[in-house]
Amino acid sequence: MAQNPTNSNYLRKTISEVPVEYEHIAGLTLVLTYIVMLLGAYTSAIGAGLSCPDWPTCYGTWVPFLQPNIMANSPYSVLQIFAEWAHRGLAMTAGLFIAGTAVGAWIVYPDDTLVKWSATTALILLPIQVVLGGLTVTENLEPIIVTTHLGVAILILLSLLTTVLTTYLRNTRVDKPKV
Repeated sequence: MAQNPTNSNYLRKTISEVPVEYEHIAGLTLVLTYIVMLLGAYTSAIGAGLSCPDWPTCYGTWVPFLQPNIMANSPYSVLQIFAEWAHRGLAMTAGLFIAGTAVGAWIVYPDDTLVKWSATTALILLPIQVVLGGLTVTENLEPIIVTTHLGVAILILLSLLTTVLTTYLRNTRVDKPKV
């Protein structure tokens, strides 16, 4: 008899056949999120926080480097625009990984409350972070918004760190859960 693809045991078995372990994906998500934070700090340090003057696009386009007239007429350097543009793009990628990490936690660790809810906390904070990122630009780097944007990033990072450490510690036990 064929397996029902909606059956949770079937889903766990299918995921367990993937050659990458959940804790590796969660670890990659943590590292990627940290890199986004570092790139955000670098962007701020080089005065590039407003080098893409609109949001979510940059000069009304998704890839400003394909528009030579934008680069030529901007008051910002190509490096500044690239730093801000890369921060946004990498943040979007990290957001997808955060979503995957949260969903994966519920599938791979269905009985582990700490793993599920630490990953879910990062996912719940994600839309708040996205809105704050947009407000950072549209509100002209208002200090309280920039500070809150960093604060929420730290909370996301801590949630992911909890997820990663918990999964690694759970997997060092002899009685670790079988997927």
